[in-house]
Amino acid sequence: MISLFRCHPGPDGLLRRWAATWGGLALLLLLGGCATPQYATETRYVPPADKAGLECLRGCHLAMMACQADCSARRQACIREIEPEVDVAFEAALRRYEIERRHYMRERQFYQLDRSMHIGLYRDPFYFGFPGAIWYPDHYYDDPPVPPAAPDRAAVRAELIDRQCNQPCGCQASFDACYAGCGGQVQKRTVCIKHCGPNDPLPARLDSPRSP
Repeated sequence: MISLFRCHPGPDGLLRRWAATWGGLALLLLLGGCATPQYATETRYVPPADKAGLECLRGCHLAMMACQADCSARRQACIREIEPEVDVAFEAALRRYEIERRHYMRERQFYQLDRSMHIGLYRDPFYFGFPGAIWYPDHYYDDPPVPPAAPDRAAVRAELIDRQCNQPCGCQASFDACYAGCGGQVQKRTVCIKHCGPNDPLPARLDSPRSP
């Protein structure tokens, strides 16, 4: 017959555990209250003053539209080509999910056995014994296992499209170079768009008060 008994940690051990838990929570709250500013690049276009320069800009806009149309056509062709890969990737995701689900079911059974016997086996296999005092419950150590998320074919397809078909076409860079070549000015600056400080530059179009 196997006898299961438990040795409670001393007060110092309890204080250390509680200090680590509440200290980590306080740190998360502090970091959440001091959000990092987010920045973006603002672009301003100043057209040329002469008529020839303005006529030149028409060519830039037409080239931009042609570049974007070609980029869209190549993306759609890429999407059609990867459709067979979507099925293969989804089947692989289903196989991984089944392995993870079986592992979860085993962990769940073990966790339920642990809860029914109140012996604290789930988190610490060398921590045996009877239920603790009211101020130190046995389930303090136990976290239930988290079930895996079932794969979604649409999500798998979107990931493949993003990885293989959403490639930069360079249309904007070509347009900026053409704009400058026609005598216009392309002015870029870094501006704050979220969680801005008192000295952060704001977008020219933003008239609302700064974020706290």
